[in-house]
Amino acid sequence: MSRVVDVILIGQGIAGTTLAWRMLDAGLSILILDRGENVTSSRIAAGLMTPITGKRLALTQDWKKYWTEAVEFYRSVENRTKTSFFDEKQMLRLFQSETERELFETKENQFAKDVRFTKSPELPNSLRSGELGGFEMTGGQLRVSQYLDASRKHFQSIDAYEEEVQLEFATDVQFDASEVIVPKLMVAAKHIIFCQGFQTAIPKQFEKVKFNPSKGEILTVAIKDFLEERILHKGFWVAHQNVNEYRVGATYDWNELSTNITEKSRNWITKRLEELVINPFEVLSQQAAVRPTMSDFQPVVGMHPKTNKIGMLNGLGSKGSLTAPRLASMLTQNILLGTSIPKEISLSRWFN
Repeated sequence: MSRVVDVILIGQGIAGTTLAWRMLDAGLSILILDRGENVTSSRIAAGLMTPITGKRLALTQDWKKYWTEAVEFYRSVENRTKTSFFDEKQMLRLFQSETERELFETKENQFAKDVRFTKSPELPNSLRSGELGGFEMTGGQLRVSQYLDASRKHFQSIDAYEEEVQLEFATDVQFDASEVIVPKLMVAAKHIIFCQGFQTAIPKQFEKVKFNPSKGEILTVAIKDFLEERILHKGFWVAHQNVNEYRVGATYDWNELSTNITEKSRNWITKRLEELVINPFEVLSQQAAVRPTMSDFQPVVGMHPKTNKIGMLNGLGSKGSLTAPRLASMLTQNILLGTSIPKEISLSRWFN
């Protein structure tokens, strides 16, 4: 082999990129193999880090740990790449019903332990429906494409990235007693880790791992004179991009798993936006991708229980921007030190 590294990483989305940084920081040599696609679930992701979510106003599990580690990690990468792609953001959650407002009141004390929030915040004058009020909480937003691009530039600068690589795992990847070998690239490694999101064809070693992927569509819109920089939540989200430009979403479809945009999703999103804001808006673009969620809605982290040569960091879903730094650190420490990974997220749970 002309090149030997510690780890080959398949995919440079949120999972693969974050794992690459963690491994480099731990002193491991890496090579990222990526298909270089322009439309992926990572690249169209809104990158929202929201502490309180869903109809039941659930506090994101281990929010404080994930949030603290994410802020420290993204700030560090910003400094090293001399770019900016992460912001702490105020998020305005609007109540959809009296029942939801009453639910919030019963959970206030629980939230106060982990989340900075404000009851009865000032609402935008341009809201069409906000009579039930809401609450404001502190979260964050990762501008995912900028994060991936800045990271890619760094990986390229240290010769740790190859683009437009499509591997047929059964024929292109070989194993011997001590290494993983990719003959057509003349590369060998101690480990190969899959971070490529959802694919219909996965290596046979992962056949027991069950995905439950969902297609999501979002719109980019221009809202005239809206001037609201907080991220709005009301059964969907509205995230400020720049000047009068916002991203709005997102839909969920578990049946039609493609990157084709649909009129149905466009209509659903525009109707919700019309119900929320008075200001006129124009749709600038529409995007779709498939989220790599798992059947038990938990991420997959770890090395294969029968061989530590092959592993996975995948299934991060809509919370990927928040959870990736901590999960990537867990996997890196598992490889280096043999530290355990919690059973509920470990790859090994699929092989019991």
